[in-house]
Amino acid sequence: MTVIFYKKIVTTMLLFAILFCIFGPILAGEDNILCTEETCKDIKCDELPPKCQIQNATHNGLILPSMMTCNCCEYCLENLNEGEECSMGDISNPDVTEICGAGLYCKNTTPGESDGICSRMETSCTKKQDDYDGKRENGTLGYMEVRQDCDSEGEFVPYKCIPGETCYCVDSTGNRIFGEADFTSIPESELKCKCSRDYEEAVVIIGRELNPGEIFKCSPNGDYYPVQCMDEKCFCVDTYDGVPTYPDAKEVNITDISKDTLKCYKNKEPGIFYEKCESEYLESYKAYKALKDEGFSIMLGFTFPNCDIDGTYKSVQENSTHKYCVDKEGSILNAVLQTDSLAKTMDCKCARARLTMSSNEKPSCDANGNYSQKQCRRGKCRCVDSDGNQVCKKAPCEVDQNKDKLTCPK
Repeated sequence: MTVIFYKKIVTTMLLFAILFCIFGPILAGEDNILCTEETCKDIKCDELPPKCQIQNATHNGLILPSMMTCNCCEYCLENLNEGEECSMGDISNPDVTEICGAGLYCKNTTPGESDGICSRMETSCTKKQDDYDGKRENGTLGYMEVRQDCDSEGEFVPYKCIPGETCYCVDSTGNRIFGEADFTSIPESELKCKCSRDYEEAVVIIGRELNPGEIFKCSPNGDYYPVQCMDEKCFCVDTYDGVPTYPDAKEVNITDISKDTLKCYKNKEPGIFYEKCESEYLESYKAYKALKDEGFSIMLGFTFPNCDIDGTYKSVQENSTHKYCVDKEGSILNAVLQTDSLAKTMDCKCARARLTMSSNEKPSCDANGNYSQKQCRRGKCRCVDSDGNQVCKKAPCEVDQNKDKLTCPK
């Protein structure tokens, strides 16, 4: 019977194959005895399985480096579809030809047996999909609700979109994080959000929020900023994963960066890396540290702005009397007193979304810049959550312009 390994086992085999291909020739000596140009010349490769040759939405496979010496032949695991038979497998059997496809796992149906059925993964993300499907069936689906997208492992994709408004980044648990862009029908291309997700992981590891100059820099959409600077030395990186794009290129001093010295530099003026908020923070910190180094233990009057990981001002700022929403340059959009109950929940997401959107159909905001719980668009009113997504727990999900008829969940 065909043997199906868990994906982690396949990943381990893949890693071994790659390491063997990389280090095998080195271990063999400078003459590259194991792998030469002639090694694969007389090797007869087996034909790839049918699904691997087709590679469409319903018939496809996972192309991997071959486990044979020098990786002469292509190797592919056919992806099984939901409901097809599979097996947990035996690690001692190397004959792996099939695996449950994206979003599926081999579910054991009989205790004590290694056989199973390729079944849909049961994760928080897939449960969101099930909730959507259930609401569509029972008539409680809002017209602006969107079915959750999950990745091949059943986890949340890095973005979420509000139709006609904005798209924003989410972490692996589906919670909103830094990164927002105007609505797009191709968010998978426009919002990779890896920089934003990497930052969240760094915060968990370190145990606190990171300040300007301590961490990599992201773009407003959550991708990596193409120029990164560490200890005043700058270089170009891939905007997806932050890996240096010219690893052999010499680093450039931060004061010398320009279109001539760095291929990825886009600013019209040379020598500009830090945004206004970053510069303000670093200037205050420099003065603070200078006094501390001189032996002062109590220092008053220092204020540090709250900066986002793209170097601009965070949407919520505050002083001793007020909390206020600002744009990315720090200009005040609206403010409330610290003593006002609205200050406690202030997030300014709606105020910022209005600036991000190109559409004239802007969302309605409360006095603190948050989304108003009742939103109206094109003659229909609906309830939304704090991120602006439609929520509906019982019909009707929308009413006409008379918002008083609408009951929103608390």
